[in-house]
Amino acid sequence: MQNLLSHRKTLIALFLASSTSAGMCAADEQPALRIEPFAIVGGVAYDDSAQGRGAGYIQNANGIFNVHSDAGGAHSHGGDFRRGLNLQTLEAGLHAHAPGWGEAGLRLTSDAHAVELEEAWLRSRVLPGGVQAQGGRFFSAIGLQNTLHPHAWAFVDQALPYQMLLAGGLRGDGLQLNWFAPQAGAWHLRLGAEALQSDNAGVAAQTGNVTGYRTTSGKTVDIPMGDSASFPQVWTAFAKADWAFAEGQTLFGGLATIRGRQHQELHTYHPGINDADHALQGSSRTDVISLGWQREGAGELGAGDLQITGEYFRQTKDLLLTYHDTKPWNIGMPRQLRIDGYVLQALYGVAPRWQLGVRFDSAGNVHEALRSASPVFCAPPYQTLRCPRQNSAFEALQRASLVATWNLDPHQRLRLQMSRAHVPVAEDINGDGRYDAVRKRFNQIFLQYQISLGGTHDHAH
Repeated sequence: MQNLLSHRKTLIALFLASSTSAGMCAADEQPALRIEPFAIVGGVAYDDSAQGRGAGYIQNANGIFNVHSDAGGAHSHGGDFRRGLNLQTLEAGLHAHAPGWGEAGLRLTSDAHAVELEEAWLRSRVLPGGVQAQGGRFFSAIGLQNTLHPHAWAFVDQALPYQMLLAGGLRGDGLQLNWFAPQAGAWHLRLGAEALQSDNAGVAAQTGNVTGYRTTSGKTVDIPMGDSASFPQVWTAFAKADWAFAEGQTLFGGLATIRGRQHQELHTYHPGINDADHALQGSSRTDVISLGWQREGAGELGAGDLQITGEYFRQTKDLLLTYHDTKPWNIGMPRQLRIDGYVLQALYGVAPRWQLGVRFDSAGNVHEALRSASPVFCAPPYQTLRCPRQNSAFEALQRASLVATWNLDPHQRLRLQMSRAHVPVAEDINGDGRYDAVRKRFNQIFLQYQISLGGTHDHAH
């Protein structure tokens, strides 16, 4: 983003962008089909005071979200940095705008191993009655930041709730419907719903039946897990509004809910954390509250712009134990996992092309696992007793960050970020083979450079 006004365009577009597009092409103006190709490259130099292990500590923080690392590190989208130089962004694609019809997007991303089709979607213009439809592969419109790609973040790395609770962001193949209410003065309202086929590791992880699984104890077993849920695996619903209550000032906010119809987890043995390999299956629910205030400054190129935003996430997973390596009589018992997260950030344009920001983000201030609940009865040899509650609580993952961004021109950006993180990790501190919960405190420093070819940094959100 060239300035804070670009951030406003990015965020407020989630609330009203399409509601204004219906009148862009008058009947007597039919511009030709417009296709805008783009490519973006971004790199990050990274170091920390934890011998280069800080980003890994965050990705594998001790607690409910730790299980995703058992499946190969599902959180790398938001903050998998190694000491030294890192390729963060390598993407290319195009946006097409068809007058009187709608628009389309295609985006490919690449890392050192493969090329991925990240997005491919078609979106109608606002239809009669204020309805808009979008179909294909796309990022969900829940929250303020879920649709943003790394080059559009206001900080070098992604906010912790998106990293840890949504495994880097909710994306899927499906359909999105929106209704834009008739404009009422300075108010805009958007209501939307999505039906997605998604295996998002945070809310709809899919392992399927596991055969020939080698347990930590040395057994080879088959683990029964249901086949992938029929479409849709994930439902979302959201409401977003903004109010231009004064000249150059806007309040905006929203509510969203995510329902994962089927969520599966396979936990490996972690001494002192998990007592044995076990598998879980059930459903998930994540609720999000978003609020923000934007003031447009009088200076050029973003000078004087100010934006303050906050989001709160609350996630609950209602699961049943489908396999346990050492306590098979526990199979069928309920497990409820509860966790929350928040992000608060402020961005200020201190001079033309220069922006300073501060962010406080956390995951796990509510962070607990309820291992059984009445009226479930214990299996042999405890048939006559109600299953006792055996709850576990984990510490929160917390971080504070400062960032300075210099937008050299509409296509280039240089950014410096410093963060202080407090992270609970599992570590064998005395060499007895048993892992204990340890609190790591360390500093991180990031130096980021990005360049875009075709379009600008604030394209197409």
